[in-house]
Amino acid sequence: MVCLGYGVIIALAIIVLSLILFLIDLDQNKPLQFLSYAILLAGIILAQLNYRNKYQLGYIEYGKAFMVGMLTSLFLALIMGIYTYIFFKYINPGAMEEIMVLQEQKMMDMGMSDMEIEQGLAVAEKFQSVGMYTFFAVLGNFLIGTVISLITAIFIKKEDTSWGQPAE
Repeated sequence: MVCLGYGVIIALAIIVLSLILFLIDLDQNKPLQFLSYAILLAGIILAQLNYRNKYQLGYIEYGKAFMVGMLTSLFLALIMGIYTYIFFKYINPGAMEEIMVLQEQKMMDMGMSDMEIEQGLAVAEKFQSVGMYTFFAVLGNFLIGTVISLITAIFIKKEDTSWGQPAE
């Protein structure tokens, strides 16, 4: 239940940030996009700490801390997938065309020939669908959250060393 709750909270925070950046036309600003990773990191840490302190009496093994983070990431990823679908289908259906224009501009800036740009755009176009963006949003959020969980669990774990020791 902790995982679902924190997954929803993190997803909503990232969605709100995403919509604010979109509305003020800063959604292509890379440094500001990294705020979503900070939200994800903080949310996973809070989920793991909450679970450890509230349900595990202040102790948690590495594997359990990792599992809490991973499940939180799973719920977050599913919600972000739904948001991604809604965003590209209804909120900003022209975004995919904008992305293709930006990709073409990047290729031209790199000095690629017209033939190379044409081939690159043909390949990119195969992945330009709402379904593909949704799939990659779910997969990407889950994988990033899982990696974060692997790392944060190292610092969140707290083994109960008093077990098996004689009472004083």
